[in-house]
Amino acid sequence: MLKSFFDLTIIRIYLIFQFVTRACLGLFGITQNQIAITELPGIFLVGIINDFIAIAYFLPLMLVISSCFHRVLRNKITIYKICSLGTYFLINSILIFTLIAQIIFWEEFGTNFNFIAVDYLIYTHEIIGTVFESLPIYKILVAFTISSTLLTYFLRNYIFNQIAQINTRFYLAYALSLFALSLGFSKFYDSEKFTLSTNRYAIEIGKNGGYEFFTAFFNNSLNYDRFYQKLPNDTAIDIVRANIIQPTQEFLNNKNIERYVNKNNNLETKKYNVVLIMVESLSAKFMGKFGNTESITPNLDKLADDSIFFTNFYATGTRTVRGLEAVSLSVPPTPGSSIIRRPNNANLFNASTIFKKAEYDISFIFGGYSYFDNLNKFFSSNSYKVIDRSNFSSEEISFSNVWGVADEDLLFKALGELDKNYKAGKPFFSLIMTTSNHRPYTFPDGRIDLPSGGGRNAAVKYTDYAIGKFFEEARKKEWFKDTIFVITADHCAASAGKVNLPVAQYHIPLMIYNPHILKPKQVDNLASQIDIIPTILGILNLPHTTKLWGTDILNFPANRAFISTYQLLGYMKDEHLIILAPNSKPKAYQLSGINQREIDDTRGNLTHEAISLFQTASSFYENGELTEK
Repeated sequence: MLKSFFDLTIIRIYLIFQFVTRACLGLFGITQNQIAITELPGIFLVGIINDFIAIAYFLPLMLVISSCFHRVLRNKITIYKICSLGTYFLINSILIFTLIAQIIFWEEFGTNFNFIAVDYLIYTHEIIGTVFESLPIYKILVAFTISSTLLTYFLRNYIFNQIAQINTRFYLAYALSLFALSLGFSKFYDSEKFTLSTNRYAIEIGKNGGYEFFTAFFNNSLNYDRFYQKLPNDTAIDIVRANIIQPTQEFLNNKNIERYVNKNNNLETKKYNVVLIMVESLSAKFMGKFGNTESITPNLDKLADDSIFFTNFYATGTRTVRGLEAVSLSVPPTPGSSIIRRPNNANLFNASTIFKKAEYDISFIFGGYSYFDNLNKFFSSNSYKVIDRSNFSSEEISFSNVWGVADEDLLFKALGELDKNYKAGKPFFSLIMTTSNHRPYTFPDGRIDLPSGGGRNAAVKYTDYAIGKFFEEARKKEWFKDTIFVITADHCAASAGKVNLPVAQYHIPLMIYNPHILKPKQVDNLASQIDIIPTILGILNLPHTTKLWGTDILNFPANRAFISTYQLLGYMKDEHLIILAPNSKPKAYQLSGINQREIDDTRGNLTHEAISLFQTASSFYENGELTEK
């Protein structure tokens, strides 16, 4: 029976493609210093086992289809051969496509297929558009078709021999046995734990891409109570309340985190305008202020000198929606998809709740189409006026690609909207999300000394140029002197590393700027995106009621930060990192710069603090306690 299994042409083809894919990723990993050549034997050993486990999931269906074909067409041999060749052409095409897609995905994200691949599959317009704009797609399609045709032609005799030997009962018995095996694997197998390495890159190369894709598809939402370690609810909420309370605050009850924020009597209260610019994929490492020597952020570096500049600041996640969630809701990350993409996310207590009560005009301005990632529905149902690409006239667009209008067009559009708010006599809070620093990295010609489509550095430098032009114009406006500008990133340009949560890949800049209001200084306190709005409210010195989880990191720094993937929840504090993972005990790490060393959990209090914060945030969302009420 085992020999018959290996005689199946589809198994041979599949295993060869998996070997080639893994070899390509391994070679790339070696050239990029992601893995060592000595790790390859372990990678391929684990990989072949993962491939056989994946076969147990997809082969039963193929065996049943083959049996049905044989039953219907066995007496019509010419039609049978044509249908078989067509089926194998399709299979070969899928395998070639998957091989190419995995390599491109790895180059962009440094990981095997995961929830990002699933999310991107939903937005076919953006993904297909990116492919067409960044790759010679027609040449690739021709090469793709020729490759699939030649491979199918080369295999024709194997395919014809296969169909001549089909035993329907045997195939169905095979299918039933493999299906039973797959049910067992679903209970006990976890590709995350099946590994011979601690190197995250090696673990990812050893995985099976197809299995990982479908696993992410079916597990894109994770229930905290089911998968993560918990504390008693009363204990957890007590720890959270002690963690977030500040000297100028008092709780309104003893059940949740709702509290009243008093004025800081040492400061004047004034309704300054607030403009918060979130820059796509702006890793700290791109800036000269953090040691970059390629001079791609001259405007941002100058802005940092003139701002309150936070040097130890972190993104909470790896996707734009996670960054927007952290900033707008000021809540720790919850497992699975961002709240922005989940149900029951209307009328949540967020930044707009406080600004709305203070009679601000509130807007979300985006260079792309805001149906993407459910942005329109989320922001419009949470008191934001949404302005996106559909609101731009043709005269307002000098350049666009599939992801959105050029950043300079976006920011000049924002200037016009802010002018309207000023003329209406209302203060304004505007959240602006850029798009140009995204593959295919294209932008208007002649703006900078790097070519459009020239890669990440060119895109970063163009966005820096656009931000420089924005401030050049903003300084001419009457409202400039009364406006606080905040510049940060949604997430880093890459999130993968040799460890589960590579801290350096979450490091982003934060600048709070207005030369008429704020004195420049450097702040080294540890913080993350959920702290931005509470800090701005501290500068405004605006009395308000809040249910935000962040802290005012200028006046009352908590010196802690949250980072995450869709499964892993990380809590940084006191040079330690606590990581919570599904169906696992929390792990503790000692941080030394970008290095992480796993340690025995001797800091139980910090672990309990991490569990309490993530557990309570998830519980509050699930139970509707994040709503305005």
